[in-house]
Amino acid sequence: MAKVGKAEKATGNERGGKGKGGVSSGDAKARSRKKDESKNAGKLQFSIPEVFSKPSQQSILFGGFREAEIDAEVVRLRIQTESVEHGHGKAMVRNFTFRKFKEEPKAVLYLTTPRGINGGSFEPTDRLLKPGEQIQISYTMNVVGADRPVYFSGKGYFLRKSFYVADNPANPGKPWAGPREEAVEKLPKDVVVAGDDIIEIRVDSITSFPNGPGSLRRDVLDRYLSEAVLYILPGGGPWNQKSAQGNFFDGVQQPLEKVLEKEDIKVIESVRIDEFENLGALSVVVRERLLADVDHEIARPSVINEPNDHIREINAALGFLLCFKMDYEIKERMMRVVSNKVGGDDEIYLPLILRRVNDAKESFRVTFRLFPRDLIVERGQNRSNQGMKFVPPYALYPGAENHNAYSKLLITLSQRFREDEKPEEDKLKSEKLVASVQSRINAQKDKFTDEKLKAAFQKRSEARKRREEGG
Repeated sequence: MAKVGKAEKATGNERGGKGKGGVSSGDAKARSRKKDESKNAGKLQFSIPEVFSKPSQQSILFGGFREAEIDAEVVRLRIQTESVEHGHGKAMVRNFTFRKFKEEPKAVLYLTTPRGINGGSFEPTDRLLKPGEQIQISYTMNVVGADRPVYFSGKGYFLRKSFYVADNPANPGKPWAGPREEAVEKLPKDVVVAGDDIIEIRVDSITSFPNGPGSLRRDVLDRYLSEAVLYILPGGGPWNQKSAQGNFFDGVQQPLEKVLEKEDIKVIESVRIDEFENLGALSVVVRERLLADVDHEIARPSVINEPNDHIREINAALGFLLCFKMDYEIKERMMRVVSNKVGGDDEIYLPLILRRVNDAKESFRVTFRLFPRDLIVERGQNRSNQGMKFVPPYALYPGAENHNAYSKLLITLSQRFREDEKPEEDKLKSEKLVASVQSRINAQKDKFTDEKLKAAFQKRSEARKRREEGG
């Protein structure tokens, strides 16, 4: 993990002083900032994903935090290596500032203390935030230069817990941020009551996604995927528990067929895949209540009817596994890149974590979060009960890009869709090019050397023969 440089003293860091001529330095900075924003506003374009790391760019991007209440999703990357439920939270971005770290200005965001989501805790008592800990933040906001709200994502570092007041009595119109003890000591009581406990996050760069976090929708998925089945496994699923036999995060002793033969497993066959998101969320549509007829004590009427109020309890007690089949060409490509995946050659199995259940017309739209590791088998082994393993084996990873089968599937589906959507003229050109390259390969496959190399070899052979005869 990169080390966070030592920041300048930030106690009450938003309080401005008076400059020459009775003009406050804060007012002068505000005018300078507005001048820079108007100068640089036209330079920011949001047609493609782009990384913004310069303070002049970030001051424009973050300007929306002062004009509206922006909700952000906050993830503790360290906690994600230990838990599938903790470390996720939601917070409101109250404001931002710039401070120097090793003489370089860096953006610092003020976020309200994050609240845990899906029943987990953002900051468990045995996993408290530490200065320098990596934090991932994402949010959607209107910005200058974009026709519609833009999705942003970036990684930063936790600096400290602090206290925030939107309007500093000593410097009207400016915020105040600093230790709570100092706020209680120096600020009026009514001002302190209106303040917020916050965390300060240093953000070095932020990435824009003008079209949102990419996804594949139903119209694309229906072309190439079929026969989707959702398995609900009592006991938390083999990927979400430990036992006396060993750590199931390290592997599952039984092969997939044995796991799915158990009598208490619920199988939902009328499943339609609705959306695959690049960031690891996926949605399916089912025509029955998700937990109805589940053979487990968790399936109480209150939980069946209101699953969103019991997400943490459900994920602790049940495991979810989505299976579907791929068409021939997708299967051929996937077998080349993830040949050790679990299931048949034309099958994909994805272990999942429940996020939310939404009512739809005569159906239910269920959103899951991808379990961040692959289930694989070691093919070619002679053992009859080889079971399944996880990749990576010992640590959970936060991003869907680390789930190899899922990420490769998205890439393969996107490539195939783009190829199928090409105009017929372009398809013919591509086919001719492929045929031409293949014919050249076939023509040269029996030739191990070119003519120049062959002639040089003959000359060396003749020279060696002459030397031998002369000797």
